[in-house]
Amino acid sequence: MEKILSTSEGSVNTNLIRGINTKSIIVLVPGIGGSLEYFNSIIPYLKDKYTVVALDLLGQGKSTKAKNDHYTVDAEAWNMLEAIARLKITDKLVIFGYGFGGLVAVNMAELRGFTISKLILLNTPANDKYADMDAHSSVASIPLLGKLAKSPVKSALYFDKDFDRSSLDNPKVVDEAANLVDHKTAKFLQKMPMDYLEEKALNKRLRAIGIPTLAMFGEGDQILTENGIKDAKASIGRVPDLQIEDIKGAGHLAMMEKPQEIAQKIITFDETTTKKKEEEESKNDAD
Repeated sequence: MEKILSTSEGSVNTNLIRGINTKSIIVLVPGIGGSLEYFNSIIPYLKDKYTVVALDLLGQGKSTKAKNDHYTVDAEAWNMLEAIARLKITDKLVIFGYGFGGLVAVNMAELRGFTISKLILLNTPANDKYADMDAHSSVASIPLLGKLAKSPVKSALYFDKDFDRSSLDNPKVVDEAANLVDHKTAKFLQKMPMDYLEEKALNKRLRAIGIPTLAMFGEGDQILTENGIKDAKASIGRVPDLQIEDIKGAGHLAMMEKPQEIAQKIITFDETTTKKKEEEESKNDAD
């Protein structure tokens, strides 16, 4: 059920789907120019395991613009946490973010790590060099287009080259989400990941928070690009408690292209890391 909740910087649109296991909660955070509708394909594969909370970032989807054009990763992350608190959810959270949403997820852990048990990142840049993903993708070579996917030509680049978008329930979901973001707001949003990673690279942030993390990369991601993926893997590959998974035949929006596979990887990672932690705690108690 969608609900718009007031926060300190605006109003956040949320979609709460209570699962069979209401104590296990996963929060879904979209990337730049996206919306919570991006998660419609994967939610059916998650709701038997989790209570699912999907959110729209301020400035996009059905959320309001940020007050006084205050767009930073910290502000977006804090408003996600505020919205979750308004839903009276207090259990440990698994946070899943794709692209820029992965950086928001990491910042949520930086702000309130004690409420978060796992981080799941999908096609998230690790350094500021690749944070402006449009500048590195084949999007950059298309003339007279703005920063976001506001044409069928450009939105196709968010998927693997061989993916048939007509198989989606809403083949125009990328275009529709991008068209909800005005040009001025788009400029603010696009600057956030570069500022955040310029201040501190992703590997240093992940090391500092020390939360089990799964980083997935679609091998056909035309937005982050092959070079951006290589850079991210090289940067975060040695972070403790971090696991990297490649998704074959998927692009930037892999959770739309291969929702069952992505959901299963999330669930498997969550269950195995939880079991490992319980075994370690049991061993420590015995000692």
